[in-house]
This record gives sequence, structure tokens and C-alpha cells, in this order.
Amino acid sequence: MNHFKSLSPILYVDDEEDNLIVFNSTFRRDYEIHLASSARIGLEILKKHEIHVIITDQRMPEMTGIQFLERIIPDYPDCIRMILTGFSDIEAIIQSINTGRVYRYITKPWSKEELKINIDKALEIFHLREENRKLIEDLKEANQTLEQKVFDRTKQIEAQKMEIMDSIHYASKIQQALLPPFENIKKLFPEYFILNQPRDIVSGDFYWLIRKNNKVVAAVADCTGHGVPGAFMSILGITLLSEVVNETDTLITSEILNQLRLKVIKALHQSGKQKETRDGIEMALCLIDLNEKKIQYSGAFRPLYLIKDNNLTELKGDLMPIGVYPDADESFTTQELQYEKGDHLYLSTDGFSDQIGGSDRKTFRSRRLKNLLLENCSKPMNEQKAILEKTIEDWRCNIEQVDDILILGIKI
Repeated sequence: MNHFKSLSPILYVDDEEDNLIVFNSTFRRDYEIHLASSARIGLEILKKHEIHVIITDQRMPEMTGIQFLERIIPDYPDCIRMILTGFSDIEAIIQSINTGRVYRYITKPWSKEELKINIDKALEIFHLREENRKLIEDLKEANQTLEQKVFDRTKQIEAQKMEIMDSIHYASKIQQALLPPFENIKKLFPEYFILNQPRDIVSGDFYWLIRKNNKVVAAVADCTGHGVPGAFMSILGITLLSEVVNETDTLITSEILNQLRLKVIKALHQSGKQKETRDGIEMALCLIDLNEKKIQYSGAFRPLYLIKDNNLTELKGDLMPIGVYPDADESFTTQELQYEKGDHLYLSTDGFSDQIGGSDRKTFRSRRLKNLLLENCSKPMNEQKAILEKTIEDWRCNIEQVDDILILGIKI
């Protein structure tokens, strides 16, 4: 079914006139554009026009983007909400999850292609919701003979469940929006896989990749906790890691972890007192120098596996987390090794090796994981991922998943 027979109405709110002009000239042929230079004008436009997607800048006078989105939820709950900002603002991200119910969190400067993809996905969700609402209305009509009391009670329970799940799913969308898009990773490494199995809807594990000049920084991290608490920590980790790498001219993996540790301790107000939170991050971080064919690695508990000529080399991380720790002044170490085209690189959290299962209900253990990687490294990356998925599913059988699972595999 084609939902786009006519141009879909988009409201863009930004207090900078130049941004309004650029947005309008970029997308006026694709959508019915409504522009507002303030949240107050945006509210007036919403009263007069049907709007499907709202995109607002975060930093505006009188009313921030999050405050604006929070205010319109009761009167315009069906609008898909997106927020733009040029700042790495953890508080804004968390606040947008809790109050603004933001579908996408996009940093400036935006690219036309990326923003258009997000807008089109938002419109697709809007129209799917309309269809779902119509189906629900038809279902209500078909079930009018049901006892009203039972119907009301069922509706109440479903609404309560939906409200809870919607909050978590919104958090999941924000978390996914911060992870590197698959198409970006594929441009860097055409042959790769990401095995990402959160224990709950949202995850305390995250992966992160970026290219600076002819060097690629890749990381896999495991934050304290899982579910919603772990997801908040992962958002903190992703944002602070981006800040550190973007602010650093000379990339050294140990120094990246050192600076990240300082930022995490500061963000969580950790002082090392006995009763305060010990939240932190375990991470395997590597820098792949595409010119020198070198891999630079530093780790906080988490290892790196490199398979070359059917031999597996393990680089072990330092036994300290990214966060408050008795030896928090001690620097992380840097290890280096050469790679050749066709070598396989693996970064993982501990969820796979710590999964309980088997006939004796024991953990899978890292030794089995290394053997599994070594036995199947000659297979295509998508087949390796499928083997890992089936292996851990068979291993745990009817036992519940105990932790988030994340493995990044790259054929260099």
C-alpha cells in the first residue's frame, strides 16, 4: 500500500532562521513543510494543521525542544517526535526518553540522506499506527456483544501493559539510534557480523565504530547491569566515548580508556566512598591502522581475539574497569600486533561465555568460545554468526538468558 500519494506534513522548529531555510530548501519537494522559529509558533501551527512528524531543535530560548515535545504529547499523541542537537547532552537524551517520547535523537550537522531515511521511517510508523488504530476500532465493533465489564477490565490491563512497554521500547529506539548504522560498518568492513542479543528489550552492552583518517576505532562494551539501568549506562558510555575520540588528535587506545574513565567518574559523581554506586564499564577497544596494517588494543577486563593462519592470539585487558576503582590513577596499557588481509578480529562481552547451560548446567566458558571461533573462522561471516546463535541456543536449552550477549566479528 502506498502511503505517500500526497506530501506528508512535517513541522520543523528551530530558532535559527538559516536552519529553517536550509531545511525547507532541502526537503520541500519531498514533504509538506511547516516552519516555526519558536515553540510558541509551533503550537499555533499544530492547532491549524494536521502534522505527522515533528522535528525540533533542542537548544531554543523560552522553551527547549524536550519541553516542547513533552507539552504536545497530551494533545497530539500520534505525532512522531524527533529532536536535533549539536551537543553531546546525556541529560537531554535521558530526559527525551522519559518525557518527550522521542523516536530519533539526531546530532548536528545532519546529512540529507540520513535525515530523510529517518523521516521516511517515522512516516511509515505513523501510517502503520493509523492502520493499527483502524483495525482496533473494527475489532471493537465486532466484539460489542462481549460483557462490558470484562471488556473494560481487559482494556485497562492492556493500556497499563502498553504504557510500560512503550516506555521501554522508546528507550530501545533511542539506544539503537546511537549505535553505528549497519551500512556504515559495511563500508568499513564488507565482511563482518554483530551478534547482539539483549537479555531484555534494552541492553547494557554496546558496540561502537568510527573512522578517523585511515584509522578505525572499534569497541565492544559491557556496562554495569542490564535492562533499563544498563541501557542508561550504555547511552552514557556511547556519548562519552564519542566525545573522547572526537576530541583526540593522536589516537592511542590506552589514553582513550584513561580519558573515558575520567569522564565516567565525573558524570556519575564517583568519589570511591564505600556506600556509593560502583557502576562502570568493561570494554575491549582496538584501533586498526589501515596504512600500517597494525592493531592497537587496550582493554578493561575484556579481551581481543585475532585469528591468523588458523592460529588464535588472545590479547587480555587490564584487570580494572572504566569507572571508580582503587587503582583508578593507574594507566591502561596498550598492546600492538601486525595484521594481514584476511585476518579475523573478534571483540566480545562476557554474556556468551557466562551463559549457563549444557547437561551439567555450567557456564559456556571462554575456552569453548575461542575453540568455536577457531573452528569456523574460514566460513563466511554470516555463517559464523548463525553458528554462534545456534550454539548458544542449544547450550542454554530451556534455561533463561542470564546476561546480554554481544560479539563483533570482522574480517579485515
